[in-house]
Amino acid sequence: MHNVNLEALNQTVEKARENPAAVRQQATFTGEWNVQEGAAQFRGAIPHPGGEMIFEADFPPPMGGSGSAPNPLAYCFWGGLACYAMTFAQEAARQGVQIRALRAHAQAEVDQTRALGLSDRPPVEQVDWRLEIDADADADKLQELKRLADEHCPGAFCLRNPIALNTTLQGATNEPIKP
Repeated sequence: MHNVNLEALNQTVEKARENPAAVRQQATFTGEWNVQEGAAQFRGAIPHPGGEMIFEADFPPPMGGSGSAPNPLAYCFWGGLACYAMTFAQEAARQGVQIRALRAHAQAEVDQTRALGLSDRPPVEQVDWRLEIDADADADKLQELKRLADEHCPGAFCLRNPIALNTTLQGATNEPIKP
């Protein structure tokens, strides 16, 4: 239904009901810094079931990059927005609501003073996601789908809840560099 494979999704739901550990997935990504002038500063392959895609990131010129690729936060904002829109579409399919069109928008103001070491202000105070929907459902049903997307979207959860972050540093020989 509207590009959601309900059969596969329902099988996954049943599998998760029987064994929640069966639907846990490891997410591992790698990337490399590019020392070549004018090129995107960071590049890495992102694997997916059909292969992999190369993503590049570069800071805008005022932040020391060339602006030759999206900045890292753009991927965060876009990824969150994609997750939210996709979760909404998935919930609509699960509820039998046909979507004719769905457009998603993200907006945020980024304060670079923290990144520049000039303040302790948060770099982003709010992210706004907006969906435009054309579907066979009344306003109450659409609001119910929004509530479900708000509750079930992994991207929304990650923005609303602190997640533990562990950082380490290794040398060229893969030995940890200790403080």
